[in-house]
Amino acid sequence: MVVQSALELRAAAPATLSDALNQLPAFKNSSSSSNAGISAVRGNGASLLNLRGLEPQRSLVLLDGRRVVSSSASGSPDVNLFPQTLVSRVEVVTGGASAAYGSDAVAGVVNFILDKTFVGLKADVQAGISSRDDGANHKASAAFGAAFGNGGHFLASTEYFRQDEIGPPGGRAFADGGYTIVVNPSGPPTRLIAPSRASNATFGGLIVGGPLDSTQFLPGGAPAPFLKGSAVTSTTMIGGDGPLSHYGLTAGLERWSNFARASYQLSPEFEVYAEGGYAVSEASFDITRPTQTGATAFTIFSDNAYLPASIRSAMAAANISSFKLGRIDRDFGYAKADGKSETWRITGGFTWQLPAGWELEGYYAHGRNNYTVQTKDNTIHRNVFAAADAVINPANGQIVCRSTLAGLDPGCVPLNLFGDGSVSTASLNYVHGTALQDLRLDQDVASLTGRGSPFSTWAGKVSIAAGLEYRREAAVQTSDALSQTVASGAGLRGFPTALNGQLGSFFLSNPQPLTGKYDIKEGFFEAEVPLLSDIAFAKSLSINGAVRLVQYSTVGSVKVWKIGGSYEPFADLRFRATRSRDIRAANIAELFSSPVSTQGSVISNGASAAWLGKRSGNRDLQPEEADTTTVGAVYRPSWFPGLNLTLDLFDINLKSAITQLTAQQTVDQCAARFAPACAQISTINGQLFIQIPTLNIASIQTRGIDFEASMVKPVASGQLRLRTLVSYLDKLETSFPGAVPIDRAGDIGLSGTPHWTANLTASYAADNFELFVQERYIGPGKVDNAATPTTFADNSVKAVAYTDIMLQFNVKSAAGDIQLFGTVNNLFDKQPPIVPTVPYGAYRGTNFSLYDVVGRYMTVGARVKF
Repeated sequence: MVVQSALELRAAAPATLSDALNQLPAFKNSSSSSNAGISAVRGNGASLLNLRGLEPQRSLVLLDGRRVVSSSASGSPDVNLFPQTLVSRVEVVTGGASAAYGSDAVAGVVNFILDKTFVGLKADVQAGISSRDDGANHKASAAFGAAFGNGGHFLASTEYFRQDEIGPPGGRAFADGGYTIVVNPSGPPTRLIAPSRASNATFGGLIVGGPLDSTQFLPGGAPAPFLKGSAVTSTTMIGGDGPLSHYGLTAGLERWSNFARASYQLSPEFEVYAEGGYAVSEASFDITRPTQTGATAFTIFSDNAYLPASIRSAMAAANISSFKLGRIDRDFGYAKADGKSETWRITGGFTWQLPAGWELEGYYAHGRNNYTVQTKDNTIHRNVFAAADAVINPANGQIVCRSTLAGLDPGCVPLNLFGDGSVSTASLNYVHGTALQDLRLDQDVASLTGRGSPFSTWAGKVSIAAGLEYRREAAVQTSDALSQTVASGAGLRGFPTALNGQLGSFFLSNPQPLTGKYDIKEGFFEAEVPLLSDIAFAKSLSINGAVRLVQYSTVGSVKVWKIGGSYEPFADLRFRATRSRDIRAANIAELFSSPVSTQGSVISNGASAAWLGKRSGNRDLQPEEADTTTVGAVYRPSWFPGLNLTLDLFDINLKSAITQLTAQQTVDQCAARFAPACAQISTINGQLFIQIPTLNIASIQTRGIDFEASMVKPVASGQLRLRTLVSYLDKLETSFPGAVPIDRAGDIGLSGTPHWTANLTASYAADNFELFVQERYIGPGKVDNAATPTTFADNSVKAVAYTDIMLQFNVKSAAGDIQLFGTVNNLFDKQPPIVPTVPYGAYRGTNFSLYDVVGRYMTVGARVKF
């Protein structure tokens, strides 16, 4: 177990506790405002914690040991919405913990513990900004605690936080350079990492194919030759006139959270409590520019009203009536996602101290999350292609949409596609719309637990605990009408065959209705049995075990268990070991998600190819099952008071893993002759289609070593604290039936899971000041572990280290204490390595889940406590 105090977390990352937690080696690829896409699974700028890199849904996140309603359909709560001002510490238990803590704890448990006895008033304000004068944030919070009556206690807190978006371009070379992995037609190497430009489109339009091939349209509509670069494929090239791809760095985020708790001691033995919380988080960021390329490129006919005269003459001379126009629509603007997550939760419970040291506690909690996403400035398929076919009305000589002359598409506004900046505001208003996703998640939890010591052995008291828990999860999602409408080109010229008949009328998103629910009944028993105590070869020896029976309404009953032991040969040294069976059943998103349209590009058959497809859930999913082994030791030498050393080895073997492959993984697995992946791929009229359902198809095995060393020593008039956390990931292997296993330990590009990660901190605290220094280390690795020696000229990625520093001054008075602090994260402005990754269908220049993408960031603030 790793325990982080709130003071340590705030010193490392003052903006949010989750930012500091994600710096710990045990967390990998967690979602945050800098890497979470707006989606039902991982999005809304939420912080979804991810232990061991096994995905957030396999980490059980608790608040005071109790479950919290999810902030997404994946079953993971947004920890930024917890009452952070009242958090006293965070306990991180890695490895299998389902038997002791509850189902879903395959990777481990993260438990936020509140300071429920706080008395007084405390508040803080702070502001931060990057060294590039962007990404500003502002935070203000307050908490109050007081006793009332004869045995009562009241707590309340409120917090406001705002962070500005860093949009595209973001002023960082790794992001603005347009770096991708491109096919090298003249290889080896077969892949190049370079600034990649589009070879099949420009901002102002590019004629693709036919006798007028490689003619582009400059601002104002003038035609000009299109200069191609090197390593040219059907979609990409290095150099030349094609545009680079730009994506934003962080989401804009604004949140407000409130919490209140009241407890009352009805008798010395019996306490009741009630608590409630309300939080809202709003996120916004630019997604991507609309594109029409390949099978969805515009078809321009010779009677197009905006066609330059020279091109019309050239078409007549070449005896062609139309051509394909590839266009990245910069003048359409970025499609923007605005997401809102609104959560409220009420809990009531009791603790009852029974005779003979027994304790009984129970609680009931109801939570609801309303999650809405509006994808704005989203191109409507029919409207944009109807508007693109602009002709002269023979009756009055005005430019109109051709389909309007046929009595179709009333209100259609003609679209001038020739030249960047040629599109009118009226045309944009016609071709744009808003896709709406509105998801409501409800959670009900009732729990009853008893603890006590029924008897003693010769070595000490036997401790047991037993309990029952009931949980219900339900979801209802609605969406806009156009997202549910099948795209149709009836009556239109040039409507792409690839889009005709596809569910969803928008370029992006197209969320579908969703309704689903399930309930879970759990019963558990656990025991700690001492076997030896204070004898010649054993200071202590004990065994512990737990068993839990879980009944899912979706898949029936499953048993989980844990057995472990602890042995102290002498007071300074303790060995520990556990073996467990853990399970996780499919969540709302994995079970009930309706097909949602998506698109991007993949490397297939040695060439880059654009694809369309759908992501969807699967109601026939079975539970995941994991076998976990941990072995460790703790050494606290009596000859060096204050020194603490721990070493733990872990091995997790996950079977029937519920997985939704990426498009590239689907293509790669099909190439490895994995039949279920090949079944998801088809080609219709030259357009590549990839279906991405959720399936029980993977096995995942991960193993590694965690090491911690800490020391606390008085020095002069203060206290020196040193701490080192190191994690070595030896294996992270994913297997599919019939395919060659791929070990992603040390893979930086796809998985973001380096072999070595470390966190080293040093702090010195005196009465009037505190200095905190932190070094974060991300070890070297490879761009892609699956690459062959001829794939890249250089497949290596260098190690990166970040330095953070905090200086705090304490001013004490009779009225209260004041703390003035300043923090600099990434002190030396270390930029991330160029490691192109594809998190959401399009390349980014580095791994946003692993590296700091903002750069040097300064925060100043003040805290008061009365």
